[in-house]
Amino acid sequence: MLVNNLTRAIASQPPNASYDGYTSCPVITGKNSLVLAEFLYDGVPKESFPFDQRKESWSMAMLKRFVFPPVYWHLFLTGRWYGANHIMEPKFK
Repeated sequence: MLVNNLTRAIASQPPNASYDGYTSCPVITGKNSLVLAEFLYDGVPKESFPFDQRKESWSMAMLKRFVFPPVYWHLFLTGRWYGANHIMEPKFK
C-alpha cells in the first residue's frame, strides 16, 4: 500500500490504496503446532488458507518457522509483499 501510494504520488496521481486493519497473529499452542489468527480491525476473521484456521496445526507451525521469516525479510521489508494474493516487483531499483 505504501509503495503503491508513493509511486502514485511521484507520478502526480492521488493515492488509492488504504489499510483495512489486517493482522496475523501466530498463537503457539505446542512445540510443533500453532493457530494462525488472521483478522481485520473489527475482529472479523480474514483467513488466507482454504481450511479452518481455528484449529491448531502442524503445517502452520512449519510456515511460521520456515516460510514467514524469508517472506518478511526478502519481500515485506523490500516493499514487494502485498499479502497472500499479490507479490510485486519493485518499481525502483
